[in-house]
Amino acid sequence: MNGYRVVLRAYPKGPRREELFDTLTESGRTRPALREIPNLLRHGMRARLGRPAGRGIVVIAVLIALSTGLLGAAVASRLAWETAPDFPHGARLAAIQETVFPGMRHRAERDSDALFLDIREPSVTEVLLHGHDEDVAFATLAIGPEDRFVRGDYRAWTETTAARLAASGWDVGPTVPTGATEIATGRLMQDGTDLKATRGGITMTVEALTSVVDTPPGSFEATATLERRTPAHVSVLTWLGWLAGALVGWLLTGWVSRRTEHASAGVRSLTREPAVVALVLLTPLTLAGTLILLVQTAGGPPGVPFWFYSVTYGYGLTRIAALISLVPVVAAALCGGRDAAPAEAPS
Repeated sequence: MNGYRVVLRAYPKGPRREELFDTLTESGRTRPALREIPNLLRHGMRARLGRPAGRGIVVIAVLIALSTGLLGAAVASRLAWETAPDFPHGARLAAIQETVFPGMRHRAERDSDALFLDIREPSVTEVLLHGHDEDVAFATLAIGPEDRFVRGDYRAWTETTAARLAASGWDVGPTVPTGATEIATGRLMQDGTDLKATRGGITMTVEALTSVVDTPPGSFEATATLERRTPAHVSVLTWLGWLAGALVGWLLTGWVSRRTEHASAGVRSLTREPAVVALVLLTPLTLAGTLILLVQTAGGPPGVPFWFYSVTYGYGLTRIAALISLVPVVAAALCGGRDAAPAEAPS
């Protein structure tokens, strides 16, 4: 296939696309130069919005693309996580337990059998109708001694535990003192330690505390919490989902815009005002989710899904905004193009 044909698909189908193709290939060339491709793509995607003298449509298209991009990323991420490796189990888990708590009887407790911890444990239907609980988070696995407590000095135990983990191939971070802070002086009243170690796709947080109620004299509570890091393939699929969602949003905005560009004032109002209202509701959640996604891509356990706000605190806004955003699409489909030649399909 002619290389120009591929790149020029960024333009809406019609005479303009064919004119550009004839102009670019009249010298006999069949492939665009590398420096031509970004320029053709940029102008082509702008041409899909129509209204060449308007700037507002570009702003609306960008915001819609961000929102649909986040939706695409959320769907892709949720599906991709189903293919991610699970927590260590069997002999691998036993080896980790023995490294952290050698010579002790161990316990291992996963806070949820599902991908996420949600106290309400909703069904898929309930999630679609009502969203998640505000405490939704990725499931974790906690290990520790069977009776919770370890005898000895917690500082010395933390140091030897860090050494054992390092010898077992874990990337061990610095030991962080923990405890309450005096309000008057700002001095830390240390009563424990916090240690993070990473190996493969797992981050483990080892905590030692002396301030837990009913701690026996000369002992401390010790726990290690395992969290899964985002696998590389999940991140790749998530961003591909974002690109696909953003492209769909841009193309759909362009189709509505071009189809109603010369329609009556009433039809144009039906495509403009509802879109603005939907974006007012969606944009804060979209920006928050996108920022969280960027931070999570940088590494570390995700903790909460990046779409957290959209399905908890902002779930009502998301649902209402989604319904309102259907109005411009329906108006364009039913009423658009009546006062002008039919718009081309977004091929």
